[in-house]
Amino acid sequence: MAFIAIAVGVFLYLTVGQDPEAMLLERVAAYQQHLVAWVLLLCALILLSTLSGLPVFYLVVALGFLLDFIPAMLISWAIGLVSVMATFYLVRYAFTSYFKEKYGKKKLIRRINKRIRAYGWWSVAFSRGIYILPTNLINFSFPLSHISTRAYFFGTLLGLVPECLINVLTGYAIKHEVILLSSPGANTVKVLVIGGFVLLLALVLILLRIRQNRRKKFKRLKAVPYKECC
Repeated sequence: MAFIAIAVGVFLYLTVGQDPEAMLLERVAAYQQHLVAWVLLLCALILLSTLSGLPVFYLVVALGFLLDFIPAMLISWAIGLVSVMATFYLVRYAFTSYFKEKYGKKKLIRRINKRIRAYGWWSVAFSRGIYILPTNLINFSFPLSHISTRAYFFGTLLGLVPECLINVLTGYAIKHEVILLSSPGANTVKVLVIGGFVLLLALVLILLRIRQNRRKKFKRLKAVPYKECC
C-alpha cells in the first residue's frame, strides 16, 4: 500500500497541470525509432535469460542506460514480472511432480512448505527485496513449493521493485557519467533502498502477526464454555 501511495503521488506530481495521456504519448513519440528495436531486443533477452537461469543484471542496466528513468523502471518491472511468472509456470508444470516424488516427503521440505504456506506472498517479496539471494535460486525454487500462484504473483510484483530500482539507477547513473558502482555513496544508496524495503516488509509482518494473535485469542475465548454462577 505504501509503494502504491508513493507511485500515485509521484504520478500526480509529474502530471499536474497537463493531460497525462497526452504527456505519455508525447514521451513515446519523442523516442528515436532505433531505441524501440533495442528495447524490444533487451526485453526478449531478459525473458530468455530468466527462463534459462542466466543473469539479467546487465540487461536491465542497459535499459536504464538507453531510456529515461521512469520508462526504464516501468519496462524493466513489467518484463521482469512477465519473465518470472513464465519461469514459475514452466518449473511448476515441468518439474513439480518429479520433485514431490523424490523429495516431497523429506522433513526439511515439509517444514519449508509449512513456512511458505504460513507467510505466502511475504516470503517471496522479502526474498527478492533484500537483493542478496540469487534471483535464479528464487525463480526455480518457489515454484516447487506449495505456494499459490496468486501469492507468488503479488510477492513478485512487490519484491521486484528494489531490484529494478537499483539496476535501472545504475544504468541511468552511468549514462550521466556518474560511476555508481565505484562512487563513495554507492553502498549508501543500496543500503537505503534495500533497508527501506525490508523495514516496510517488517512492519507489514508485525501487523499481520498482531492480527493473527488477536484472532487466536478470540478463538480461545470463544471456545471456553460460559458457566452461569449459582
